[in-house]
Order: sequence, then structure tokens, then C-alpha cells
Amino acid sequence: MAMPAVNLRPYDDDALPSGGARLLMCGKSFVADKTGALYWPAEETLALSDLLLCQGSYLDQADAVMPPYDTASPMEKLEEALERYDPKRVIALGDSFKHGGALCAHDFDWLLDLMDGREWFWVTGPDGAPPPRNTPGRVVPHVTVGGVKFRHEPVRAPVSHEISGSMHPVATISDHDFTVTGRCFVSNGLRVALPSVGRCSAGANILDDIFEPLLGRNGLFVWVILHGRVRQVAAGQLMLA
Repeated sequence: MAMPAVNLRPYDDDALPSGGARLLMCGKSFVADKTGALYWPAEETLALSDLLLCQGSYLDQADAVMPPYDTASPMEKLEEALERYDPKRVIALGDSFKHGGALCAHDFDWLLDLMDGREWFWVTGPDGAPPPRNTPGRVVPHVTVGGVKFRHEPVRAPVSHEISGSMHPVATISDHDFTVTGRCFVSNGLRVALPSVGRCSAGANILDDIFEPLLGRNGLFVWVILHGRVRQVAAGQLMLA
């Protein structure tokens, strides 16, 4: 049975001129950015997940065409978010780099320019790829800012005040009689899973069973990135593709 078109207008009050949207968690106010980054104005902190900066490095000499549905590179998205918010602190969660990958000299210099003058954390797990040699920033398993813990992946327990990566959440909805899928921010009000910035795969639908132990099934808050904007949608409008 076809679902009716999703009415996104009730949430326009949360829309921002930048194309982002306001996101609340545990009484704290964030900005969900259209790049997939999350900005925390009170702490001047930008968090983002799964850059995978080296994921296409093996294609550099192969004249390969990258998938067309994500035309902006992770580095371009990172630069866009940094220019928009100019944060003092950046927290990169999940898989920022790819095992066996390498940044070319141009991209490495580009990354250094973006990092210059900012406090920077690479939050990664024990199996995560480390940053390339001589990359600035601190490599840590987690970091706590303003009472919120940033983790490379969510802890498998009922916790609050957590922002995590590694889950690659996407949401499928019916939009103007078309079924569309987009990267998304998802929360139960107590914790937030960030979308990936650099992943080229389909991601994991937030109605998949892997999310249920973390966020539950009821009371989900979802901000989906579609058509160059972040839009909040109701949990009842979600589809399991």
C-alpha cells in the first residue's frame, strides 16, 4: 500500500537559514547541519562521524567514477561546516580514516589547513584506523564536553548524554508521493547517533533491529538530510525499505 506524501511543514519553525535544523538532547541545543555535522553553539564544538578520508584512495590511479549520489567529498563537507560555524573544537567520531588508505599530499595539506588553530579529537575504537603519521590532534576512545560523552560508537546500554558515530543511520520516507532515503540524525531525546559524512554505501535504516536496543521503537526524533536541507520528520512517517 502506497503511503501518503509526508507533510514536512509542521517542523519549519526548526529550520535555519543555513539549511540546518535545531536539535535538542537532554535540554541542550545543537544544530544539525546539512553536511551531516552537528554543531553545539554553547561549547563552540563541531562533531561529525565517519569521514573515511582515505576510502577512495585506491581509485586515484584507476580512472574510476565514484557514486553520483554523494557528489561532495568528505573533505569538502568538512570545510563547508568549518567555514559556517568556525568552531574552536572539532570531534571526529567513528572511522575517520580507512585501513590501508592514504591521503595524497594535497589532501593532507588541505586537512592541516582545516585543523589549524582548533582543538581536535579523533575519537576511534580499538579496531579503527589511526590518522596518518604526523596528523595533529588527539586520538582518544571517547571525550566528554559539557557533560556530554562523545563515543566512536554507541555503548550497548541504556544511557543518556551520548553522541556517537559508526552507525551510519539513514531514514526512508514518502516525500511528495516519492519514496526517498537520506542520511539522518536520530535521537530518543537522551542520545544521538550521527549520520556518516564520508560513507558511500546505503547505510543502516533506523528501523533496522540494530537500532532498537539503543534507541527503542517509540519516541524517535529524526532529522533527515534531503534536497540540501535538514528536515525533521515524525517517527510514524518512517518506512523500512
